[in-house]
Amino acid sequence: MNQGAVGMNPVVAILSAAVAIVIPVIAVALVRKWRLVKTSEDYFVAGRSAHWALAMASVASMFIWGSSVMGAAEGAANNGLSGVWIYPMYAVGLWVFGIWASKLRDIFPFAISYTEYFRHRFDKKTHILLLFAAIATSFSGAWCQGLAGGHVMEGLTLGAVPYWVGVLFLGFAVLIYSVVAGLWGSLISTWLFSLITMPICAIVGVAAWWAIGGPVPIIETAQSLFDQGKLGSEMFTFFRPDALVNYLIPVLAWALFSLPMQQDFWQTAFAVKNKHEVGKAFRHAGNWWFFMPLISGSVGFAGLILMKSGAMAEVAPSQVYPALVGQFLPMGFEILFILLIFSATVGTVGAAMIAIGNMISHDIYKGYINPNATDDQIKKVARWIVLFATVGVIAVSLLKLSILLVLLFMPMYCAPFVWGFIHSQYSKRISAWPFFIGGLIGFAIGTYMFLGLGMWGWAMIAAFGSAAVVVLVGSAIAPDDFDFDILKRRT
Repeated sequence: MNQGAVGMNPVVAILSAAVAIVIPVIAVALVRKWRLVKTSEDYFVAGRSAHWALAMASVASMFIWGSSVMGAAEGAANNGLSGVWIYPMYAVGLWVFGIWASKLRDIFPFAISYTEYFRHRFDKKTHILLLFAAIATSFSGAWCQGLAGGHVMEGLTLGAVPYWVGVLFLGFAVLIYSVVAGLWGSLISTWLFSLITMPICAIVGVAAWWAIGGPVPIIETAQSLFDQGKLGSEMFTFFRPDALVNYLIPVLAWALFSLPMQQDFWQTAFAVKNKHEVGKAFRHAGNWWFFMPLISGSVGFAGLILMKSGAMAEVAPSQVYPALVGQFLPMGFEILFILLIFSATVGTVGAAMIAIGNMISHDIYKGYINPNATDDQIKKVARWIVLFATVGVIAVSLLKLSILLVLLFMPMYCAPFVWGFIHSQYSKRISAWPFFIGGLIGFAIGTYMFLGLGMWGWAMIAAFGSAAVVVLVGSAIAPDDFDFDILKRRT
C-alpha cells in the first residue's frame, strides 16, 4: 500500500472547487439565452415541458451528491460490512415514487407543489402543518449537502483547508443559478453534473481500490485485526442486528417516508412533459441509486480497516472517503473527487432551495397573504426566499456535524403523514382532523424515541404506525366524502 502523508494540496483543492462552479454558470447562461424562465411555472416546474430522460438524470444526480457518497462510506465505517449494502436500499423509494407521482398528477394535474394538494384535499390547518414538515425536510436535505461540502475539503486535505471554506464554496455555487434560473437551471445543471458524476464516481472508486492494492490486502489486514482483537466479529457481519434496526430502518424510512414528501422530487415529477413517463424517469433513476453507493460503501469499509491498522490517519467517519482519496490517490483523482462531490451537491442543494421558494411563495404568499399576486410578484418573492434559505443552509452547515445523523433524522418530519397522504389519493374517506391529529401525535412519539432514547429505527416505525392508526380510526368514525373531480376542475 502506497500511503501518502499530507493529503491533497490545499491550493489545488480550492481551485478544483472553483472549477465545479463553472457548470452552474453554464446552466444560467443557457437558461437566459433560450429564455426558458418567463413565468413562475417555468421557474418552479420547468414549464411542465422537460423530457423524462432529463428528469431521470437530474434525480440520479440527486443521489450522487456529497452526503450520499460520503454518507455511504460513513455507514460502512460505522457498521462494517452491513453498512456496505444497506445504503443502496434508498433506491426502493424511487422505484415506488414514480407510481405515487403519476397518481397525483392524474388526480391533480394543475399542481405546482405537492403541499398544495393538502389545502384542496383537506383544509387550511392541515395544509400549513404539512408546509412546515415539507420545508423542514427540504432544508435538512440541503443541510446534509452543506455538511458534505465542508467535510470533503477538510478530509481531502487533512485539515489544511478549513471546514468552513467548503461550506462557503458550496453556498456561493448554489446562489449562482438557483436564484436566477429556477428549476430549469437545476435540471440543466444536474443533467450536466450526471454526465460527469456517474463515470467519476465509478472511476474514483475503482482507483481507490487500485491504490490500496485491491481487496486481498484489505481482507488479510482485516483478519489480522480480528485476530488481535482490534475489530469485533460484528464488523464482518452482513446482517448485523443493531445495524439493521438503527440503520436499515431509517434508510427505508427515508425512501418510503421522506422521499414522497420532498418537494424537490415532486417538482421534478411535475416538470416531466408526459405524465405517463414520470414513472419511467424515476424507475431508471432508482437503478442508479442502487448500484452507485455500493462503490462508496466498499471504499468506506476499506478506510475502516486502514485506519484501524494504522495505515491511514484517523479521521471522523464522515471524512473517511475523502481522507482515503487524499492520502492514497494521485492529484488527478483528488481533483475528480472534488468535482464529483461539489458538482452533485450543488445541484441537489439548488433543487431543495427552489422547493422551499416554491412552497413559501406559491402556497403561503399567494395562497394566504396576497391571493391576487401577479406572476412577477410570485417569482420575485420566490427568488428572495431562495436567497435567504441558501444563506440559512450555509449558516447551519458551518456547525460541523455528522452527515449521517442529519440525513437519518429527515424522515421524522414526514413519517407520521405518509400513510394518510398516499392513501388519501385513493380513498375519498380519509378525513382532515384525524390526519392532522395523527400527524402531531406520531411526530411527538417518534421524535422522543429518536432524540431522547436513541432508538432510530423503531422511532420511524412508531411515528408512522401511531399516526396511521389515528387516521384509520378517526376516518372510520367521521369519514369524508371527497370529490376528486374538484382537483381536476381547479384553475
